[in-house]
Parts: sequence; structure tokens; C-alpha cells
Amino acid sequence: VVASRLQGEYGVDAMFESASVSTARWVTCDDAKVFADFQKALSHNLAIDAAGNLAYLAPNNVNLKLTQERWPKVVFHNTREHAVKL
Repeated sequence: VVASRLQGEYGVDAMFESASVSTARWVTCDDAKVFADFQKALSHNLAIDAAGNLAYLAPNNVNLKLTQERWPKVVFHNTREHAVKL
């Protein structure tokens, strides 16, 4: 529906690709070395949001739980305040 409307109303061709992301969590850590190690080890699952906050993109809930267990010093936030840098 979206691609059809984009084409019909605006003359824009759109292509959609699937992404293997089930959930996202904003991440912070008080230990700079641990956080740097976390970012290096999991760079393929990290993204920066529009406000510049780092987010972990989990492909499924099992992956999220395992990552939280393996990185206990990293805080995984379910939400964040709008326009607040974590």
C-alpha cells in the first residue's frame, strides 16, 4: 500500500528490504573500557538514533537476554525521554 501510494501520488519508486531486528534498546555504561569493548564486539548490532544515542538492535528476545547476561555492566534502556541525550 505504501509503495503504491508513493508511486501514484508522488511518482516515487520505493523498495522495501527486510531487517532482522526484533527489538531495540538504548545502551549506556559507566565503565568506558567495558563500553568500548561492547561496541567493538557488537558493532554489527549497534546504531545511532536521531538524538545521537547508541542503540542495540537485537534480532530476537533470546539474543537480547544473552547479550544482557554477557555484558552486566552495560545498561539496556527500554525507553528514553524525548530529546534527552543518554
